[in-house]
Amino acid sequence: MDEANAVKSNSISSKKILVFCIMLLVLIVAFLSLLERGKSSGLKEGALVIKAGDTVLGSFTVADLRKLPTVDKRMTIHSTRGNTVHDFTGVPLLTVLNSIDPALTQKHKKIVSKGVDNYTSGMSMDEVLQPDNVYIVYADYGKPLKTKAGGDGSMKVIICNDEFGQRFTYWLVSLELQ
Repeated sequence: MDEANAVKSNSISSKKILVFCIMLLVLIVAFLSLLERGKSSGLKEGALVIKAGDTVLGSFTVADLRKLPTVDKRMTIHSTRGNTVHDFTGVPLLTVLNSIDPALTQKHKKIVSKGVDNYTSGMSMDEVLQPDNVYIVYADYGKPLKTKAGGDGSMKVIICNDEFGQRFTYWLVSLELQ
């Protein structure tokens, strides 16, 4: 009988140790996730950083974009919440890239856009080269786009041939050329 109690006691101890280890691992993962989220690569709304690998090619604010030839772009976005009509003001992404270096579109095949919320989306350079397709916008109906925190001065990537808006990057902070 003592042997049976010893085995039962060892089994209970093993289960307690296993539960403790699992809880400890969950806490470690949660802690590391918070640390990583807090880093967020130092990018902040209001400045768009364009880079290739670790090399920063350029940086633009809304004021910088306003100095480039702007376009008003009316479009309807279809979503599960219904259709929404927008009258965006912005600059073709091709114009922005050409203002840095006209050869960039030949050197790179795609672009990954990233928002301050860490949302990322991709587009091919062929899409950027299509006329009237990819824009960096900073206003809708003449009003500045809102930052994630609710202030003025945000930017967004819109892709006109993506009528559902699935790849639009809100609160845009970086473009990585690949």
